[in-house]
This record gives sequence, structure tokens and C-alpha cells, in this order.
Amino acid sequence: MDMHTERQSFALWVHVVILACVAPGVAAGVAAPDPAAKWAILIPVGLVLLIYGMFTPMTVRVNSERLRVDFGVFGWPKWDFPIGEIQSAEAIEFSPLRDFGGWGIKGGKKGMCLNQRGDRGVKIHFHDRDYIIGSDDPDALEQALHTVGVARS
Repeated sequence: MDMHTERQSFALWVHVVILACVAPGVAAGVAAPDPAAKWAILIPVGLVLLIYGMFTPMTVRVNSERLRVDFGVFGWPKWDFPIGEIQSAEAIEFSPLRDFGGWGIKGGKKGMCLNQRGDRGVKIHFHDRDYIIGSDDPDALEQALHTVGVARS
């Protein structure tokens, strides 16, 4: 049973931009009289929606055995962190742009960041690498990790 579950999605403006980009393509594809033209329009639109669905929302779950982070409606890509391998955790504020070059699945000098929006998260420290897990409620995520035995930083 999960002690903590959180879903984080892109900021509202990202959803609006995706919709604004895809809607004309859908309308043009549906209205196209020629079947070849219809598919030439709808296939790229479908690919955009598929990629979009692969990365939102980001779901974070904590139970007594593991911290799991997965993306999209398919649950992939995903990360499974055994609780026993996490050395410490702490709620932090960070700069996604400065520290990692943006939001999403990013690597940088400060480790790896899994984030969909905002500038708050929980820094997870392992023996050889750090991860920052983006969160709208980092204090609750940190507390859930401490409850299952992860040390404070």
C-alpha cells in the first residue's frame, strides 16, 4: 500500500499550447477530402499526442519498499528506487533552468532531475548519485520517505 502518491503535470500553459498546436491539425485532417492527405495530417498529430501522453503526468509513489517515479499514461519511463538504497532525503527549492536546463527528465552537475513543473522537490541522496524529484508538496514526500526509514539530510 502506498504511503504517499502524487501526480504532477505540466503547467496549464503547456497544455494550452499543445491543444492550440494540435487542434488545427485535427480539424484539417478530419476535413481533408483525400484519404492520403487525411492520413498525412493525422499521423503526425497522433505522434505529437502520443509523445505528450508519454510524459504527463509524472506520478510519485512511496511505500515501505520503494520510491517509484513514472511518467505518462503508460507508466514509462520509470524509476524504481529501493528504500534501503536511499541514504537521505530533504525537501529543497532549486532552479530547473539554471541547475538542469529546464523541466522534464534532465541530468546535470547536481545529479538527475525528474520534474514536470515548479521549483520545489525532494533531493534523494544515494552513494554515487543524487536525484531531485519534483513535487508540489515536497514536505509531504519528504515525510513519507522519513516514515519508511530514510534518513534526513
